[in-house]
Amino acid sequence: MQKREEIEIMNKGSKLLWTGALALSLVGCSSGTSDTSASAGRKTLNLAKENDVITMDSTLATDGMSFEVINMTIEGLETTDENGDIVPALAESYDVSEDGLTYTFHLRDASWDNGDPVTAADFEYAWKDAASDPTSDYAYIFGTDGACIKGAGEAMGNPENKDALAVKAKDDKTFVVELERKTPYFVSLTTFPPFYPVNEAFATEQGEQYGLSADTLMACGPFKLVNWTKGNSLKLEKNENYWGADDVALEEINISIVPEPSSAALAFENGTTDYARLNSSLVDKYKDNPAYKSVLGSFLWYLQYNLDNPDLQNENLRKALAYVVDRDNLTQNVLKDGSIPAEGFVTRQLSNGPDGKDYRETTEGFFLERGEDTKKLAQEYFEKAKKELGKDEITLRFLFEPSDPSKSAAEFMQSEFASLDGLNIEMVSQEKNVRLKTQQNGDFDLVLTRWGPDYADPTTYLNVLVPGGSFNFGKYDSDEYKKALDEAANASTDEARWDALKKAEKIAMEDVAVAPIFQTGASDLLNPSVKHLVDNPVGVPFVYKYVTIDDQE
Repeated sequence: MQKREEIEIMNKGSKLLWTGALALSLVGCSSGTSDTSASAGRKTLNLAKENDVITMDSTLATDGMSFEVINMTIEGLETTDENGDIVPALAESYDVSEDGLTYTFHLRDASWDNGDPVTAADFEYAWKDAASDPTSDYAYIFGTDGACIKGAGEAMGNPENKDALAVKAKDDKTFVVELERKTPYFVSLTTFPPFYPVNEAFATEQGEQYGLSADTLMACGPFKLVNWTKGNSLKLEKNENYWGADDVALEEINISIVPEPSSAALAFENGTTDYARLNSSLVDKYKDNPAYKSVLGSFLWYLQYNLDNPDLQNENLRKALAYVVDRDNLTQNVLKDGSIPAEGFVTRQLSNGPDGKDYRETTEGFFLERGEDTKKLAQEYFEKAKKELGKDEITLRFLFEPSDPSKSAAEFMQSEFASLDGLNIEMVSQEKNVRLKTQQNGDFDLVLTRWGPDYADPTTYLNVLVPGGSFNFGKYDSDEYKKALDEAANASTDEARWDALKKAEKIAMEDVAVAPIFQTGASDLLNPSVKHLVDNPVGVPFVYKYVTIDDQE
């Protein structure tokens, strides 16, 4: 490889390098010169993001942008390093019992931004609160569908029984967790926001306002939130009380909320932002720019059916909707951002099985037939559905977001649905935070939604469809599916567990519980001077604590 300017983004498990000749005249690389020095580099990072943070409460957040900024300000027991490996954070070490069921974490000397020490009690309070809060969508992740912590089932959604969760602050520096069964991915979960600490005294004082403004959040991570203008911008400054402050190069991060990718790209060209996400209409314009990068992302976009709708309880109708969408055409000619057709409900590059191969490589794909025969097949399923339902026409409301890739994909899917004779689609466009609430309330027929992996294991996707699960908004309910997941959980060997997971996915796909549409690609512009930005395919999307900027190269 020729010696070139490198934009380094570390992808968990592998290091991805985007290269290009340095052409600073073509890319935004400055947010002012007052903080620029030849020796230390610029200390301010400017970002343009499509979505605002919904909440900074780590026990209630569910969206990627909230996770991203929470991770800037609060740390867990473990974190990811520049290479994407799990490394100590607030816990400097941990011990595991011989039976693999008890984890004892030993906390380092660390402080909140007001000087209070971070203690094991902060973790006990936060975990019990998150697991027992009836409004927490991530309460499930403490139980058998996630971390498998003992007592989670009794605590879930029941604040009066929160102490059933088997986590305990043995003393200020010792945090003990008891598991129901061995959980190979447990430690990786501690890097994820629902498992972060919360200062009980401060959170109690703030009440329901906790995490809803810069003034109602306390930081123990590399940065602290100093200003948050809803729908407009966020400003973070280096947290001098952070235990690893000496290793944090940035002094300031400015985030502008820019819903339109074209506006973000213009800001990048003008040098007012170091990062901008592109949509399909901008890829051709910027694909030869040295700042351009395109990688396979980790989010799965899928069509969720509301099975409370009697029409959608018809399997042939669900099959017609699943098969009629030409995923190749969508990803190659509409999205054009590196996205690929979804092959199932578990994405590529998530985790390897006992054989060392990617889960998706050794598992069959679903709904991947192509060509005119596929359209005919979809119409045949639809005709069967109409006959079984006793209807000549079927009308469904299709919920989606007005930003890409949701908008472009939904409009393409609408055109595909139009080929089904007798199907009427009512398009319902809602901003993400509204769409999430509508989806949670079950006020939809179809929704184009997405899921990103919280940890590197197929269950991070498969558990979404567990009957009664927090994110099973479509109300899929299959005893056979649950049985297969139970088989995986209780398997005596890694091979048996992997086979049971594949079995579970096949059951859900043959039931057409959902219709996977595409796995995201990410096409971005990133200032070539920005180094060491960690891009995680699982958990928190980006980690900023290692970032440096050198405009002098």
